[in-house]
Amino acid sequence: MANLANRMSLSGDSLANGLIELFEDLQDTLFWVKDTELRLIAINPAFAERVNLPKDRILGRTDADFYFPELARTFMADDRQVIDTGLPIHRKFELLANRFGGVEWRSTTKVPLIDTKGNVVGTTGISRPLRTGGADPLPAPYASFARIVDFAREHLSEGIDVPGIAQHAGMSVATLARRFRLHMRLSPGEFLAQLRISRACKLLADSPLNITEIAIGCGYESRSAFSRAFRRQMKTSPTDYRKSSLNEA
Repeated sequence: MANLANRMSLSGDSLANGLIELFEDLQDTLFWVKDTELRLIAINPAFAERVNLPKDRILGRTDADFYFPELARTFMADDRQVIDTGLPIHRKFELLANRFGGVEWRSTTKVPLIDTKGNVVGTTGISRPLRTGGADPLPAPYASFARIVDFAREHLSEGIDVPGIAQHAGMSVATLARRFRLHMRLSPGEFLAQLRISRACKLLADSPLNITEIAIGCGYESRSAFSRAFRRQMKTSPTDYRKSSLNEA
């Protein structure tokens, strides 16, 4: 793909259309093309399904519109690095929590798109899932870290905190923080916040539970604590998020 990008211009529809066609039928591989402003200008159906929005509501927007702030900053920093250096990023392992209840390990590759004059005019990338014990498993260091993440997910409703995760993992809080920074470029606390809000978004959209029940089920001590945390991440209230989800359904 890198050689293809080196020979073709982003300005032609043939590039985007040709690449999308290659990934059109892959249900679990995300594909996208971005311009130098990091706006999405082409995606495949799997990408639209991932962010749970129709294509026309995705194109022209950036990752900041679909992912948690910390994740969006990481994705966009990688894109900017590719654009600024003209060098690809190959098989970066990432643990992603989105706003629709999903959490999964993925392998992501991003390459620059270079026009016939040698200018970087955008990026293109793919992201595919990695599964423990599957045909495309996680590398060993990530598999051991995945068990820590699974523990956190399984105990969210019990109000699990960072010291509790560290104790389960048999390491200090400082060591746990280093592992999270290494694998995710997030602190354990930031990731826990993402897990809780991710689950809350799913419940707000798909369950009949009231706001207080969702707050408790996601590990918050009270509805007010949940509402404050939700607004920090999502820039809206749980009630308004539920209303917008119902309107989009």
